[in-house]
Amino acid sequence: MTYRNMAVVLDGSEPILATRVGVDFSTKNQVKRQLGANIDAGDQLRFNGDVDCKIGLDFLVRTSDGVRTSSGGSHDFVDFLFDNFHNTGQNSMILNVGGNLYRDCFIDSFSLTVRPFEPVIGSATFSSYNPSSSVLTGANTLLDSDLNTNDVVYGHNCLLSGAGNVVASDIINELSYNKTYSRTPIYTLGSQQATSQIVDGVEVDMNVQSTGLNQLIGFSGNKLSSDFGVGLRDVDGSGITYSSSNFDLIVNSGAHVVAEGYSVDGGGTLVTKATIKEVIL
Repeated sequence: MTYRNMAVVLDGSEPILATRVGVDFSTKNQVKRQLGANIDAGDQLRFNGDVDCKIGLDFLVRTSDGVRTSSGGSHDFVDFLFDNFHNTGQNSMILNVGGNLYRDCFIDSFSLTVRPFEPVIGSATFSSYNPSSSVLTGANTLLDSDLNTNDVVYGHNCLLSGAGNVVASDIINELSYNKTYSRTPIYTLGSQQATSQIVDGVEVDMNVQSTGLNQLIGFSGNKLSSDFGVGLRDVDGSGITYSSSNFDLIVNSGAHVVAEGYSVDGGGTLVTKATIKEVIL
């Protein structure tokens, strides 16, 4: 089986333009050690929880740009980036990885990195509470018709806004956006699998690399007075949309610059870094 047979599909929509996918299973186990007894070679472990199933993938970000699928719908490559798609991490999804269905998937985190003259690269992690137990078979899902590079989002086509809040100029050569969802699974009597999920928190960390700082932070950091971030656009100026809303890498006013630093190498130029944190939930 090769990478050609391992397409990743979310909720039965169009395949995600994934460049890597990994699925990891682990058990919650504990060694059985009893007072006055040796380890039983045939009964060494006790299992005190459901199996953990983590799905991680890397992907390219592209816009639908008005392209329609054979069924008449629009491309849904990255709908999972929208909070209104999964109700801010509370609603489950189904991931199809090479023909194996992973049900009750909840998003744990995602990150996107923007650099000039490079495609925007994303990564995401999901937890499945009803994973596939089937033998790996692969699926013949072809993405050749979806690889329109004019619809891929590149860093030099994106729109920067509010840079003066963080850095001394608009010369930003790298920006990464990380969003994390914390949740507690609820287990009830008579069920081995979690019956529901409680989202405990949602946080955004944005890291910016540039050539200058607006000001050095103090004890309580530096609160942003206006929104800051990057609008994701393809070469035609089209963005990423879901249900009439745009997805951009934005932290809102009230977020804090919580870390800063700068360095310079001999023969080089000043490099500055800043980290911004926004608490959503």
